[in-house]
Amino acid sequence: MKPYVKLAYTLVLFGMGIFAFERFGLSEITKSQQSLHLDSTLLSVLVIAPVVLILAGVLVFMFGKMRRL
Repeated sequence: MKPYVKLAYTLVLFGMGIFAFERFGLSEITKSQQSLHLDSTLLSVLVIAPVVLILAGVLVFMFGKMRRL
C-alpha cells in the first residue's frame, strides 16, 4: 500500500473513531437522565476534530493521487 493511502486511511479511521466515541458518550448521557456539564474546550474538540481529521484524510488522498499521476 502506498504511503499516502496509509496516511489518509489512518486519518479517516481516527476521525471516525472519535466520532463514534462522541456518539456513544452522548447516548449514554441521555440514557442516564443526569445533567452533565462538559468543558467547552472538550466539547469543541469532540465536535470539530472528527470533521477536520476526515477532511484531512480526503485531502491527503486526493493530493497524493494527483501527485502520483
